[in-house]
Formats: sequence, structure tokens, C-alpha cells
Amino acid sequence: MKNIFLILLFPILLFGTPDWFFHLDYDNKCEVVGYGMDTDLDKAKQSAILDITNSISVSVDSSVDISSSDIGGKARQDSSVKLHTKSKAILSGVKFVKVQKEEGIWFVGAKYDNSPFEEKLKKLLPKKLKNEKQNRYLKHTWGFKILNSSVGKKLNYEIVRKDNLWQIKYRDILVPINQNDFYKFFCSYKNSKISIKANKKIYRQNDDMYFKIKHKKKGYISILYVEHNGKVGVLLSNKKSATSFAYPDKNSKDVFQVVNPYNKTIKELYVAIYSQKPISLYSFENVSANLLDESNYNFDKLVKRLDNVDFSTVVIKIRK
Repeated sequence: MKNIFLILLFPILLFGTPDWFFHLDYDNKCEVVGYGMDTDLDKAKQSAILDITNSISVSVDSSVDISSSDIGGKARQDSSVKLHTKSKAILSGVKFVKVQKEEGIWFVGAKYDNSPFEEKLKKLLPKKLKNEKQNRYLKHTWGFKILNSSVGKKLNYEIVRKDNLWQIKYRDILVPINQNDFYKFFCSYKNSKISIKANKKIYRQNDDMYFKIKHKKKGYISILYVEHNGKVGVLLSNKKSATSFAYPDKNSKDVFQVVNPYNKTIKELYVAIYSQKPISLYSFENVSANLLDESNYNFDKLVKRLDNVDFSTVVIKIRK
């Protein structure tokens, strides 16, 4: 009976599909169209929303930690492992423009305005604005420079994780960020007290990665990294250091080995923090056998942490 059911269902989907399904016109170039179908109307709508979300969200489906290390901060070539997680994102502002039932199946067409985040945010901001203090890290990013130029004022925007999506927040205003826009909040920055530099700017699968850390005064050094999807892991926690060093030491057997399972080029952000005393990193997970899962979307927490420490950052690219 199972085989018969599949044979009978296929012609329904093939010949019962409305002419407009998968062929809706776009009202503007920034519009995203999504489609869904199901015997249940609510599920068909959810499917259309998910179709849109998959086009604009920052890695709703994600897998792998780019580099692996043990608890002590030493990386091992044989510790590279993969992780597969799925999160259901919720997107507001979706309009259902077509809903039709054919032979017991609901067909739904939906649209979403995916205009540049700065344009959408500007329309929602109050008319009277004054310059405000901005986050010490974010103010150096291209994303904030775009916002400042578009709005004409420097405002205390935040990056937040809400409904399984990264969003720009100002007071009670929220605007979702797609993957390309999310990268605009990655930037390389040097501090007078510390700097971090990668051995390459662009990596490929299985390349070895190491960093040169320079600091003028003895203290404690921590290194964290942000995956392309906003997950944060700790590579090195409060290493007592009197002088500059390479991490990992390129002459040792312990190395970071780059992994990119995605069929696209991705970017990552690496952060070195200098402190005169050990700092608390309890909000972030060590990169080890305990992999970065959906609980590690902590880019927002890291950004807030950087507002109170001396840091340096570097952005690297990993080719597919």
C-alpha cells in the first residue's frame, strides 16, 4: 500500500499545483519569496516562512566547529569532529500573498521585505535623536559605520539573538540580519596593549592555523573565536604571559587544522583579550570534545564583554 500511495500522490503534486506556485512576481529587488504546501494550512504557512528564513538567516542549520582543542587550550589534529544542529527561526513581517487549496493540499506563497538593515531600521527610528555612546568593539565595524552614516547619528545599537535569528536592536526596535550583513559586524582591530595576527588571511580545508600574539606588558591572555553563525568558543583562557608568543606554537605537534564542511566560503572572527588579572569567561564554552551547539550563539555576550577589556581582533576567510 505504501508504494501505491506514493504513486498516487506524485501526480497530484505534479498536476494539481497552482500556476502561480514557484512563479510569484517580485515587487522589488529586495523582496524574498517563500513557498509552502501541506495538508494542514498552518503547517503550509510555517513551511513558507521557513523557506524565507533559510534564505536570509545566519545559519539556521549549522554543523562543525572550525578548530578543536582540549580543555587546556592545546589543539590536536585528531580531535576534529563534526556537529549537526537545527534551529527553527521565527520571522516577523511575513505577508501571505497567495493561499490556495487543491485536492486536499494547501499551497501558500509568502513575501518578506529584505531591504538593507540600515534602511529598515532608519524608517522605524524616532525622529528626534541624539548621539549616544557606542560599544567599544561594534563602533569599529563596517555595520555600525553604515548605520551611523545612514541615520546621521551615533546610537547605542545592540546585536541580539532573538527567535533564533541575529537582529539589530535599538530600544524596542528589532531588525533581522542576514548572513552577508552579519559579516559586517566582524572587523579586524588593533589595540595599543595587544594585537593578534593570523598566519594567513585566507584558508582552505586542512590548512594549519596559528596566531601571533603581541603585548607590551606581562599579564593574562585569552583567545576566543566567533564562527560565521555567531557561535563563540574559548581557545585559550587566561594564559599568564610575560612576552609575545605564537599560539599554537608552529614548531610544536599541536596545531589548529581548518575544516569547512559548507559549500560556500565563510568568515570567522578571532579575539585576543589582555588583562592584568584573570578574567571570567564562564559565559563561553571551551572548544573541546564538548562541541559548539545551539546554546553557544553568544556573539552578543562577547560583544558586551569587549566593552570592558583591552582586546584585538582579526577576521579570517575560509574558502569552500
